[in-house]
Amino acid sequence: MLAKGRLLGIQFDELFTDDLYFKISEKAVRQAKRIAKACEDAGCAFFAPSPTNQQFPIFPDTALEKLAEKYKYSYWARVDETHSAVRLCTSWATTDENVDALCKDIASAMAE
Repeated sequence: MLAKGRLLGIQFDELFTDDLYFKISEKAVRQAKRIAKACEDAGCAFFAPSPTNQQFPIFPDTALEKLAEKYKYSYWARVDETHSAVRLCTSWATTDENVDALCKDIASAMAE
């Protein structure tokens, strides 16, 4: 067990040297902020503010049904009878094209 703790400590030491952690997560956070803006522009409220690669918009259930046809999200909480909060998460591999498509589909789902 001690060896595992030492290895974890080495990882943390490296990740927080010269802001490496922030550099490697920058793209994911930037993509998540684009998605958050699209949600906000479409009229979504947020379950909680998030400065990370995870966003928690509140959608009408009808919009979530449309989005579920093409996208995966994590159900987070029932907000009221017709709205739910979900978790949308980005990573280093999330492309501009992925985000562009999702943002367009969010606007479309919210307009219906």
